[in-house]
Amino acid sequence: MPLKNGDLSPADKLFDMIDKVVIVKGVIPSDPVTWEFHILDHVLKVDVENLENMRCFKKQYLKAFDRPAPRVNAAQWSNIIDELSEDKAERIQAVEESGNVFIARQLFEIICEKEISDDPEDAISGLAFLNYVTPNGNDTCFCIPSHVLKNTVDESGFKIPLNELSGTMTELKMKKPGTEPIRYGKGRQKRTWCFFPDAVLEQQREG
Repeated sequence: MPLKNGDLSPADKLFDMIDKVVIVKGVIPSDPVTWEFHILDHVLKVDVENLENMRCFKKQYLKAFDRPAPRVNAAQWSNIIDELSEDKAERIQAVEESGNVFIARQLFEIICEKEISDDPEDAISGLAFLNYVTPNGNDTCFCIPSHVLKNTVDESGFKIPLNELSGTMTELKMKKPGTEPIRYGKGRQKRTWCFFPDAVLEQQREG
């Protein structure tokens, strides 16, 4: 963003004050993304979902500097964000895991303590993964009925909706998307979490 000679416009002044922005992304695409505005000796952190509206930035600016931020309109703020992204941005991955990623990994460790069995009753009772081969014989996965998975989550003490857990584990390449119905032996089909064998076996080796 070009700077004018003499007095700067509020938009130019604000842009010039910002030394850099650090865009912090999480481990998986659904993790929060944060913009860190480095201004003098302060770092103002704004979640990307609140970035287009300047309100969150203005509140943090006032708290940090005890004075209002230079007044710019919505179009000018959008231009500032665009120019910062091109000229002053660093992009890094977050050092700390998001809450959902942390919980998913902790639960995956617990789940992978189970044995792997060819007996459907072992899976239904929660003793083991079912080593499941798809009817066409083209794919294999290690299956756990949804009710068993829910019991494991409840007993762990972690608080996370199962749909969020499923999505996070899918993004971490631990399991297939969703909870597809699988037939266990000659019984009825049951909603099932289908885990990738490579992911399970790797976790068991590390454990």
